[in-house]
Amino acid sequence: MNALACWVALSLAALMAQSYPPAYPRAGATKILENSRVVVWNIAWLKGHPSPMHRHIYDLVGVYYEPGDRMIIAVDGSKRPVSTKAGDIAFQKKGVTHIEEGTSDAPLRSVFVEMKADGNTGSDPVKLGRPGSDPGAAPNGVAAFSGKTMPALDNERVTVWDLTDAAARPGRHYHPQDAVVAWIDGSGAHARWIPRGTAHDDEGVGAATRVTMFELK
Repeated sequence: MNALACWVALSLAALMAQSYPPAYPRAGATKILENSRVVVWNIAWLKGHPSPMHRHIYDLVGVYYEPGDRMIIAVDGSKRPVSTKAGDIAFQKKGVTHIEEGTSDAPLRSVFVEMKADGNTGSDPVKLGRPGSDPGAAPNGVAAFSGKTMPALDNERVTVWDLTDAAARPGRHYHPQDAVVAWIDGSGAHARWIPRGTAHDDEGVGAATRVTMFELK
């Protein structure tokens, strides 16, 4: 391939990549929270309603709260069936491009948090006070937030805590990192933004059937 043909091929590839719409909004996806750092979606993968070919423009993290099946179709047309359990945690880096379609009669459902920033934005200077770290001192002696079990996920972008069991929730605490708490109850999926520096007694989730905390880094 000569230089001109190579340039044309690369230009066409770049044009095609730019033409893909973002993953959301789409059928089955409802925005439940947005601010300068995150967009939070309540998502159902509906049978018979394939998404358009789309590109995920943000890193995302989420929790599936109803089980179900879906088909994922890659850009090259290859298909991958996926079955997901309730309570599974998802983390995906931006740039993934595909089609998704629900294949189970009862749709797979989740809450996904898209993280707008490309990297960490830092935490409050107060030490986190978790096992293996300097406990430090939060404002007025309030302990830093920590679930009472191991995180469901902990990587360079986010720490995820399953707080569904009320016994896993701390008493009065302080949030050294920006966070999103998502919960499911009889009226559906909800999300609340918790700015770093917040000190309170609980997350205000009421009689939730699933509670997940996403601490952003």
